[in-house]
Amino acid sequence: MIGSLWTALVFGQSKLPVFGWRTHFSYRNVVSIAQSNDRVYAATPNALFYVEKEELSIHKITKNDGLSEVTIGAIGVEPGSQTLVIGYANGSIDLVTENRITNIRDFRDASLIGGKAIHDIEFNAGLAYLATDQGVLVVNLDRAQIVESYQNLNAGSRISILGLTFSSDSLYAASTSGIFSASLANEVNRQDFNNWNHNQRGKTFLGIARNKATLAAYTANSVFIYANGNWELAHSFTETIANLDFSGERLVLTTRAIYRLNGKTLEKWLNLKKSRGRARVLSRDGSSIWLGDADNGLSRLNGTATEVFSPKGPASDDSRVLNYGSGQTVLLHGGYSESLSALGRSGEFSRFQEKTGWQTTAVSKDIFDLVDIEMPTRENTPYYLASFGRGLVAIKDKTVRVINEESPNSSLISINGSVNMTAIAREGKGLWMTNYGTNSPLHHWETATDRWTAYKLVSAVAKFPLDLYVAPNGDKWMPIDPERGGGIVVFNEKSKKERYLNTNGGQGGLPGSHVTSLALDDDAFLWVGTHKGIAFYPNLRVILEGKALTAGVPVFENRQLLRDEFITSIAIDPGNRKWFGTQNNGLWLFSSDGKTQIRHFTKANSPLPSDRITSLSINPLSGELFIGTDKGTVSFRSDATQGTARHENVSIYPNPARRNSLEQIVIRGLANNALVKITDIAGKLVKELRTQGSTALWNGRSIKGRVVATGVYLVYSSNSDGTETYVGKIAVI
Repeated sequence: MIGSLWTALVFGQSKLPVFGWRTHFSYRNVVSIAQSNDRVYAATPNALFYVEKEELSIHKITKNDGLSEVTIGAIGVEPGSQTLVIGYANGSIDLVTENRITNIRDFRDASLIGGKAIHDIEFNAGLAYLATDQGVLVVNLDRAQIVESYQNLNAGSRISILGLTFSSDSLYAASTSGIFSASLANEVNRQDFNNWNHNQRGKTFLGIARNKATLAAYTANSVFIYANGNWELAHSFTETIANLDFSGERLVLTTRAIYRLNGKTLEKWLNLKKSRGRARVLSRDGSSIWLGDADNGLSRLNGTATEVFSPKGPASDDSRVLNYGSGQTVLLHGGYSESLSALGRSGEFSRFQEKTGWQTTAVSKDIFDLVDIEMPTRENTPYYLASFGRGLVAIKDKTVRVINEESPNSSLISINGSVNMTAIAREGKGLWMTNYGTNSPLHHWETATDRWTAYKLVSAVAKFPLDLYVAPNGDKWMPIDPERGGGIVVFNEKSKKERYLNTNGGQGGLPGSHVTSLALDDDAFLWVGTHKGIAFYPNLRVILEGKALTAGVPVFENRQLLRDEFITSIAIDPGNRKWFGTQNNGLWLFSSDGKTQIRHFTKANSPLPSDRITSLSINPLSGELFIGTDKGTVSFRSDATQGTARHENVSIYPNPARRNSLEQIVIRGLANNALVKITDIAGKLVKELRTQGSTALWNGRSIKGRVVATGVYLVYSSNSDGTETYVGKIAVI
């Protein structure tokens, strides 16, 4: 049993602490199933979860809980020790026992040509056998070591092994070039390819299974059975075969049905609903069938009854657009992270609220390529979405409207039947939107009056905007498709002034032409992320005055901040600090002026599933930063929260704090940018702090860095002019 470890890791915190992480992965796409005595484990590409068979309770296991990697290829449970073995796409291996996770990285770190993905895990005589892109690995679970590897089985050439099974005396392997087999006798050297038999050469076999009576293997559409010393074609299917399970009855899973195999006779056991059309794996458990698929996660089938056991999560790990508003974080499954050539096809978006968790909204089966979203401004108002194909879409209470198709006044322009919107932004009671590839790329819609206005722009590149930001002074900033010239077009509809900012000195001075993100800070500086680094414009009012203009570039460690880094996203936290997501170098946090590095998170030192950041969004009330990557979404609770000019509902925790195990003491609800002084009971200054937004942290140390003595300490806080004050107490025991 592996209970105590996960109870502590998964459920140890009911509330995300400051500097804490949590994952927000999708659990719909199950790629592997394994059973222990009392659990059913299901693997998705980025995480694991399990169902307690008796209680039917669901528990998640992620990198945040101790897993070494993401992108899981296969899992298995060794029947004797009940060790859970996890194989990853990069060749890393985790062994999970009751109280620890042991990582084996020798295969991952080996210098080999070709992939290292692990596709199947089977067990024999207490050893784990792993089917990989390089052949077969044998792992001694007690020693947590790879003890043998069978490579280059194809007459000395590398071959990918996709499935494994055993007879009493032999090992069988399904591969991309037929079926291999070798004796398990101690005197046989299985590391010599000459000791392997090779059958059905040239065919790709996706898996193989055996029980006492039957040995079978399958290709994409056919099942072969081993009989009388030969592999014979037994059955062909019009649908795709997904899996074989011979743990009880001999079952064949296809994308449409589950079949029962009796000798060479095949009978349909259960039709699968269309919603199960991407079935992946199955496992028999007494009278139940556990089914994993790519749409619904893990289900238990009992006759015609179906129960779904997947944890709550977003619809997909495709994390391209994140946005916050109206007390919720929205993840848009689709859009593009860097160019239109990488458009996602999803017609869904997922919403996260602290009390309810993740909920998914399916917009429509025929509305795809949702690239941007505007949140409701109040209750009973719709979400507005930009579709690269259908135009402006509104959804409210499951009712979907394509606004430009309903409105006779719509000014949006269709190209070959496609209304290609790339961005949407709210200003006052109206919406601005960009219409890619047209002579009028900028449009405004007054929602109350259904009045539309189209704007033709002078710059030739203005026809190809990818994003839209409405500045406080009303200027419209439109980053341009890098494949069409890049840069930024700035336009003001009232003054009719327009300007094209590019990389030329005096004409914008951007560090790179591929502009990926824009964010306004508390000092009214507009920060610009490009594929060549960071820049900012400190005075937006002068942009359209026509004067020579070069973006400012912050200096860090005597060089331009993040010079030549591909910046993918920018977020400004309530402390006016800058979060920068990058294409290949993780996530950075810098001070408000960009001159001091505060944090740098990568997948190596954090629960980030990838160093490729696609989007960022902050919940300013809680300080939780949602981080989209190409392998799913996670969040980190920072120490900066939004407050007011007043001290409101101030809280201090933990209080009392234990001296021998001091964590960060959090002081929340202070006035924005307040000065905080910690003194002892006699009034002697112990520590001085400055809030990040409305939160200050004290590590229990004095000005000299020493842990303070036990006792009572006073907290004095005041705003800049001393008109707003607060006094509190902290007990250290």
